[in-house]
Amino acid sequence: MDPETEADLVKAIQIAVLETRLGVHPIKSAHGLSVFLRELSQRGSLSLDELTENRARLGGWTDEHAKGWAKGHAEGCATAILRVLEQRGVSVSDEIDGFLTTRSDLKALTDWLDLALTVTDAKDLFTSRPECSQAPED
Repeated sequence: MDPETEADLVKAIQIAVLETRLGVHPIKSAHGLSVFLRELSQRGSLSLDELTENRARLGGWTDEHAKGWAKGHAEGCATAILRVLEQRGVSVSDEIDGFLTTRSDLKALTDWLDLALTVTDAKDLFTSRPECSQAPED
């Protein structure tokens, strides 16, 4: 996690603690923190592991629940990418479909989702920007 993101996260946690001390219901404070974590993940500022770890702590999750959540979150991102491509009429090979649905790097998945809005060929997801160069093998 980069220092700026870490500082933002610490501030958000401090606010949640302060809200609770001032009488705000803990669930409401936790919800605000959860929303902040979601925003960080959408910006690609947190890895899937970091996001899961923080949400697990916040929610008191078991390891099994946290692993299942992380897997589901990554699968949801991949499904969104494939859905956007499908709705735009961009064909996706089985190879690319399989590749996307097995990724867990939130930064890459977020970048690919952004690109899915504009590419005309699914392979362009992996060649349009250098930061998105992780690609399936031919």
